[in-house]
Amino acid sequence: MAQQINLLTPILLAPKRYFSALTLVQATGLLCLAGLAAALWLQQRDRSAEAQHQAVLAQYATERQQLVVARANLPAPLDAATVQQQLLPLVAGNADRRALLQVLGADAAGQRHSDLLALIARTLPESAWLSELRYAPGRVELVGGTLDTAVLRPWLARLAAHPLLAGQQLSALRVERLGAPGTETGGDPLLSRGSPLASSGLPVWAFRVVSAPAHAASAATGGAR
Repeated sequence: MAQQINLLTPILLAPKRYFSALTLVQATGLLCLAGLAAALWLQQRDRSAEAQHQAVLAQYATERQQLVVARANLPAPLDAATVQQQLLPLVAGNADRRALLQVLGADAAGQRHSDLLALIARTLPESAWLSELRYAPGRVELVGGTLDTAVLRPWLARLAAHPLLAGQQLSALRVERLGAPGTETGGDPLLSRGSPLASSGLPVWAFRVVSAPAHAASAATGGAR
């Protein structure tokens, strides 16, 4: 009877060693190198953080010194009663000015003095000019000259419609031709006898207009010429 003899006995083979001395030495070396690199990196971060900390401390010290200097330069605190006493005249002055503005109508559109002046400048006829303008609440006085007296009344009627002249009427109290006896030029250089306009031979008229209450307008215009 045939028999098979197996000469390969696994028990006789050299066992595999997964953790040999060389492997352990290599692994230990790698761990040391990794630990050394980590230690160097942590040391570098620690130095950077320390430098930033020192910079923050220096900035804090500088700002604190500036704050001390600023506090030293601050004026002494004022007493509340003293401040109140100083504030009272200012409040009273503001109240007076506000009341004055309301009386003069400076807060309402079309009620400002500048509106009246703008209207006079905008509507003044081309053939007329002003040498003097006086204004007070309830009274307007215009002094000037013209080359055509026909343009005065339409212009004065337009001015009389302004809100600041409500209840008033503009009347030409005196219209005189330049060169007539007793004519007054009011210091107007254009109406002076030696001026080029006076010597040109053109008919030049000097006028003076004063506002008057509406109920007295007829008496005021009675002397106009």
